Amino acid sequence: MKILKHVSSVLLIALFIVLAFGSLFEDKDKEKEYKPEDDGSIRISAENLYKEYSDNPVAADEKFKGKTLKVVGYIGLINQEKDRRISILLDTKTVNGYIFCYFPEYRSKDIAKLKPGDYRTVKGECTGMMVGVVLEDCEVY
Repeated sequence: MKILKHVSSVLLIALFIVLAFGSLFEDKDKEKEYKPEDDGSIRISAENLYKEYSDNPVAADEKFKGKTLKVVGYIGLINQEKDRRISILLDTKTVNGYIFCYFPEYRSKDIAKLKPGDYRTVKGECTGMMVGVVLEDCEVY
């Protein structure tokens, strides 16, 4: 009877080990789904958006190009370009990896309140990747 208890205990422990070990080999490369929110936009972190484009720009364009995104991240740089366009670069925690967010001039008062390091959500239309991922006609929350 004691042997049966020990054997069942060992089998139970072995089952837990197999389950735990098996979870290490789950398909971690499953395609991530980003479901639209109530307003039709897709919420994604700056890091994940940049990673999606770095891993496969063709697949990322299929998912994001032409769609309204709400990108969440830290402001790395605020800039006013020569053509008076206002831009914010969201940090992606990668070397030279940014999300370029371009704002209409009438949003300058909203941008004037921000500073690098602020954590914000930027909503805009994704136009794909050039040097970084580009969002146009943005607004900030």
